[in-house]
Amino acid sequence: MQIFLAITLLIVTFLLLSVLVIFVFFLIDLFLAELPFVATKKEKISTIIKLADIKSGQTVIDLGSGDGRLLLESAKKGAMAIGYELNPYLVLITIIRVKLNGLSHLVKIHKKNLWASDLKVADVIFVYGRKKTMQKFQNFVYKNAKKGTRFVVNDNPFPTKKPIKIENKVYLYKV
Repeated sequence: MQIFLAITLLIVTFLLLSVLVIFVFFLIDLFLAELPFVATKKEKISTIIKLADIKSGQTVIDLGSGDGRLLLESAKKGAMAIGYELNPYLVLITIIRVKLNGLSHLVKIHKKNLWASDLKVADVIFVYGRKKTMQKFQNFVYKNAKKGTRFVVNDNPFPTKKPIKIENKVYLYKV
């Protein structure tokens, strides 16, 4: 009986420490990261996907893909969806969600800095950044994406480019 209690206590301690580590990691991410995780609201996802006008066979890149919700919706449209995310816990959550939805053949997630991403392959790029980072995003995507690429920007527009369409604080741009 004592062995059972000791093992149970060890498991509970491990789980509590794991939750604490994850919580601390998210706090550090929130306050210190250039681009902390902010989940796209569910009511905005349909607007983003609609403005992106994703067709089967296209390639979609999500810069800072978070928990993968836009990757999943893009893959459901038949697109090859590529995410860039540094947070290992969010990468793991994305992998689990992708597998549970049977979309592993259409979604790739890179635990990699989004500023090192290859945008030349994208037909559509999702951007969700803080107001202070939008000039950097604008410069990066317009410099590195191919002609005809569509950018769907959530909440904070590019500072010096005029969007083609605006709906529900979601902005559509095109190179």
